[in-house]
Amino acid sequence: MSLALHRLDRRYVWRAISTIAVEDVGIGAADAVLWATAAQRAGFRKAVGELPLLIALIRRMATAVKSRSAIELAFVTDTGEPEMFRLFGGMTTGQLLDRFAGSDPYEAYAALSVLRGIVPKAYRIRPPDQRGVAAAGEMLTGQMDPALVRAARAALYNPLDEMSLGFAVAARLPHDDNAHQDIMPESRLIDGYPAETFDQHERLGRQAIDHFAKSLSRRSPALAALPAGKARAAVADAVFVVEGQCLDRWLGGPDFDRLRGEADGYSLTRHGLSAEAGREVRQLIRSSLADLHATRCMMVADAE
Repeated sequence: MSLALHRLDRRYVWRAISTIAVEDVGIGAADAVLWATAAQRAGFRKAVGELPLLIALIRRMATAVKSRSAIELAFVTDTGEPEMFRLFGGMTTGQLLDRFAGSDPYEAYAALSVLRGIVPKAYRIRPPDQRGVAAAGEMLTGQMDPALVRAARAALYNPLDEMSLGFAVAARLPHDDNAHQDIMPESRLIDGYPAETFDQHERLGRQAIDHFAKSLSRRSPALAALPAGKARAAVADAVFVVEGQCLDRWLGGPDFDRLRGEADGYSLTRHGLSAEAGREVRQLIRSSLADLHATRCMMVADAE
């Protein structure tokens, strides 16, 4: 599929490769992040060879231990604590570098985002601070092994978006040597799409989620107590956590476990569910995926 996309739209496929490397593989394969970031330059791809580079990156990322810590950091901070950007926007370069050097990964991410000038639009109150960015890059030396330093600097100096900055922060966090495993749900394709992608990008998928949310609301008092729109959004996010965010092998450790748990929890509590209710809804969805899949297939069949 990647080779077919490459023939249709080279710019898109290289942006997609870089996005996957940063968001879904992360520090599990720092070399993939480094090469995928470099591959955004046409001159680099030409020198190395586009197809060999593309094939090598896909193979490397498919077999790597994964970490979604970059997107977990960005998601919780950007959507849950956006006022942090306004607060940090009034700090000096030195104060921001102190926050970047601190032990709180959310504050470090927000500080780096302000320095780099990549913050939510409503909080863009100062230009990028090139001196501060250079200093942050120097601070990475000595905090991790050389491969991670090179990848983190590449992501910092040539970010695709805010997730690249999340990677630069997550790269500093200690992690376990042993990979962890999720309980993977049955892999399902619908009309050529992986199931969770079908829900997000196709009208019929969104209709299936609507139908599923109404069904679950009759079984869950917590969902029934929410406005219909919020219940639907909570179910959609929970489906993605249960079905779409599972990883075959992922890096753990106290900081990474915290990031993952807080991101998964916030994806539901932001819609009005308590933490306990969110866990119950997630378990209900996990036991009802077969019903959702049947609804998806019915929607596709009825549309044909």
